[in-house]
Amino acid sequence: LERRVEPRYAGEGPGTPRREIQDGLVAGIRVRPVQNPYVKLTAAKRYRLNTWQSRKWATWNPMKTSVRGSRRRYRLPDDILPYRDELGEWHPPRVSGRYKADIEKQYYMNSLPWVWANDYFQGKQHFMDREPRGLRRWCKKEFRKAQIAEALKRRDQMIEEYRKERREKKRLSWIEDMVLEFAGEQLAGPYVRQRRLPKM
Repeated sequence: LERRVEPRYAGEGPGTPRREIQDGLVAGIRVRPVQNPYVKLTAAKRYRLNTWQSRKWATWNPMKTSVRGSRRRYRLPDDILPYRDELGEWHPPRVSGRYKADIEKQYYMNSLPWVWANDYFQGKQHFMDREPRGLRRWCKKEFRKAQIAEALKRRDQMIEEYRKERREKKRLSWIEDMVLEFAGEQLAGPYVRQRRLPKM
């Protein structure tokens, strides 16, 4: 409640274009959503403000709110989450998704964050950070070029590792098999190579 900023309504300023509302801005950067005060109050909008309990800003409570067209108050967050009865059975939320969105809009109108959003703590991904649409041949080609350029920097080491892996993967010769069979692994160990198969 300390952070709550009650929404206000104002007429359009003279002249165009008008400057963006400065509430919720720090050095020109928006840090919180703000209800747009420049609203032309028609008869229909005045009816909602004068009749609906959810639009009575003087008595609005973020922990016990109403929804549009209703006078019943709902407890948050209990009524927007699934709940269990005394028998242990689960039931859907008492508030449907349609009216849950209306309660979320009330929070934004009062400059409060909607902390029950699924991505509230992670934050939303910026649209410039999304994977581009369309064919992916061009980005795969550039990615492959970068991989090849990185691998060429250590090509000598990679060639040596590859040759060593190929040598160790080769099957034992007939002589080495016979030595192992007659002398045993303990005696023939220092003289017969160990075959190592590469990890797949």
